[in-house]
Amino acid sequence: MKTLIKYIVLSLTYIFYINCNSQSKGLVYYGQIESIGLKSANGPDFNSYLAFDNNQSYYVTAKDSLETKDFKRRYKSDDGLRVISFPGGLLTDLGRQVYYDKSNDSLYWNQWRLFYVKEKTPKINWILDTITKQIGNYKAHKATGFFRGRHYTAWYTLDIPLPYGPWKLQGLPGLILEAYDKDKEMYIYFKSIEYPTASNVKIKQIEWPKDIEHKWKSLSDFKTRLDKIYERSRNSSIIIAQKLNSDVPEQKIKSEAFLESF
Repeated sequence: MKTLIKYIVLSLTYIFYINCNSQSKGLVYYGQIESIGLKSANGPDFNSYLAFDNNQSYYVTAKDSLETKDFKRRYKSDDGLRVISFPGGLLTDLGRQVYYDKSNDSLYWNQWRLFYVKEKTPKINWILDTITKQIGNYKAHKATGFFRGRHYTAWYTLDIPLPYGPWKLQGLPGLILEAYDKDKEMYIYFKSIEYPTASNVKIKQIEWPKDIEHKWKSLSDFKTRLDKIYERSRNSSIIIAQKLNSDVPEQKIKSEAFLESF
């Protein structure tokens, strides 16, 4: 009899454990449009997803395996006066990834193919609004905040009270379902959600190419890299203008050249 009771208790404990874990794991599908310099959401539209549990989240976009469509090389603004061009491929085999480790207060992410950054989770001073709207089956609340050169609006749900969101946006009292900067040059929109999810998608620290050493860069390294790119672009404009005997074009400010500016 004691053995039977012990078996029942263990079985109920296991069922409770499995149920708690399945309740905490979720999977959100988004679209992500990046249109740096166009002042509108007219750039390439990538498939993206966010996997999360109570302790961590993993976001990925611009990944080969998530796409079935071919992307254009050139995109225009709504008024047709601005154009952005992409000389190379827009996708990579691993994609652009962001891993948020809540327990260690750390953010891990990759930029370009070989640039991997580890930093303390950036604090976004969100201002919570009373405005709400419906996104899918969820009541979403509005919040606004400034993050690395851009003013963002985020819509989050208190039905999933976890501080996660797409890309590097996080820190609200509920899951972010939609987010965009004031010009929608970064525009992330909700597609669907599985919560809880039975998916076996992994919530993991970001993947590395197999042929490179695992060596983390700092946020300061990233800032330095952006400055070098910005300065190289400026010098190239001057050289081209001199060859053509024309005026040097006005240099874009950093927030018009990069998604993040410091």
